[in-house]
Amino acid sequence: MMAIEKFASPTPTLDSNTSIFDTIEYLIINDCDHAFVQHEGDMVGIVSADQLLESYKSQDMSGATIREYMGPFVTIKGNEPKSRALELMSEHDVECIAVTNLNGVLLGVANCSSLGSSSSVL
Repeated sequence: MMAIEKFASPTPTLDSNTSIFDTIEYLIINDCDHAFVQHEGDMVGIVSADQLLESYKSQDMSGATIREYMGPFVTIKGNEPKSRALELMSEHDVECIAVTNLNGVLLGVANCSSLGSSSSVL
């Protein structure tokens, strides 16, 4: 069994008050799929570039912040197997999971495609 940390990719952290437009622009310029969302020093969620772009196409999001469109912040220790990550993602109905080291420090994010799963949990 491969540890989940092998599948984690680095992910930026943005403030929860960041506008949708600024978030999308940041993710595109920096070639990122996801960003962690922090509010007053605490990690509170995660946003996906694909989800934000899809929402942006279908509704007026001017003035909206990423806090309104983030998914839950679900974590897994990096030494856990990828099967456990997929199980947690399914349990929480999320498309990605934050990967931490044994001390709880963020290593990055893993999603269904990085884990080799062809089906989305959303």
